Amino acid sequence: MTSTRITALSTSERDRRWATVRAEMAVRGLDALVVRGLSSKWDGGTANIRYLTQIGGNGEDAMAVFPTKGEPIVLIWAPSQLKWWAQAQDWVGEFRVGNPSWADAAVGCLRDLGAASGRIGVVGIGGRGEAGKCMSHDIYAGIREGLPEAHFEPASDIVEDMRLVKSAEEIGFMEKSGALCDIAVAAMLDAAVRPGVKSHEVYAEILYACYKAGGEAPMFLMYEADPAAYHALRFPTERTLEPGYVLLQEILPKYAGYFSQIMVPVSIGDPDAEYRRLGEAAAAAYTLGVAAIRPGITTTRLAEIMNEPLVEAGMIWTRPQWHGTGLENVEPPTDMNFPGRTGPGANWTLEPGMILGMQPMAALADRSKGVQVGDTVVVTDDGARRLSTTEMRLYAV
Repeated sequence: MTSTRITALSTSERDRRWATVRAEMAVRGLDALVVRGLSSKWDGGTANIRYLTQIGGNGEDAMAVFPTKGEPIVLIWAPSQLKWWAQAQDWVGEFRVGNPSWADAAVGCLRDLGAASGRIGVVGIGGRGEAGKCMSHDIYAGIREGLPEAHFEPASDIVEDMRLVKSAEEIGFMEKSGALCDIAVAAMLDAAVRPGVKSHEVYAEILYACYKAGGEAPMFLMYEADPAAYHALRFPTERTLEPGYVLLQEILPKYAGYFSQIMVPVSIGDPDAEYRRLGEAAAAAYTLGVAAIRPGITTTRLAEIMNEPLVEAGMIWTRPQWHGTGLENVEPPTDMNFPGRTGPGANWTLEPGMILGMQPMAALADRSKGVQVGDTVVVTDDGARRLSTTEMRLYAV
């Protein structure tokens, strides 16, 4: 058996998290939590189970049964991973196989932990993000059928609310993730300047640089290279980059599960006047936003400040100008003050320890061209601090 281990937070951090979760469980009268983790959205669907157990990454699916007292039990997908996970971390000691019947395995755990007729919170239904909604109907129905005397209720918010404000240890991991952003941009700029380089080759250099520097797979990378680029698409093409092309991207490396992000537009050759103007407006929105961030400011007010230069220039934006980030690439608090949004616009109040992925967009009114500029910042006691050092502007190579 290999001696490799994951990069995990300290057991002191574990104890803090478990105590806080159990205090809220006591308030609600819950005897146990069932926590689902699914390797969806670049492993973001495992955020809640990873937060409580450190189990996740590299496509791992898992479930945990977390009691009010005693040790949790983690269910994983493959029997071949039982011994490895036990050695790879020091947060959890008992592992069982969940696949193929996650429901039956969870029922067995709840019975063994004395919660077969208790009140059980389900982390994986009713939540805000991917991780808070990833419990399948079949598994949930199977657990309920197997424990007819138990009471079940949504409990995703218990973990999601804790994840909003990052601890000092988490911020340390986020700083390492932010450093990967600088490495990614440097690799992109080095690759983009090569004569005859193809779009997908630049994409590959970004991935290679992040993984070589210690980033975790899978990371998030949206990408577009086009003479009339508007917004980063999901996949690169095999076209050769030529003068006049503009390269857009959303680069989100992970370190030990924690996402950071960065995006800077890159012109192949001198950019035209419209892209220069868009780049300046997006950079201005970013600068105003970072300067305005402080504890107590609302997300509605932050949006108003950031979007002022865009409104003055007659430009539009069609997506959030920032979102929270952490164990999921998109977390609250998220900007909901943009045209075409779905659902009600939440008005969050920023607190120290929240981390925002800044991504102001500036686009022409006819949507023919657009750019985004931004990186990751942590809300501090008196403002905001960047987690990367790359200059926020339009680059020409």
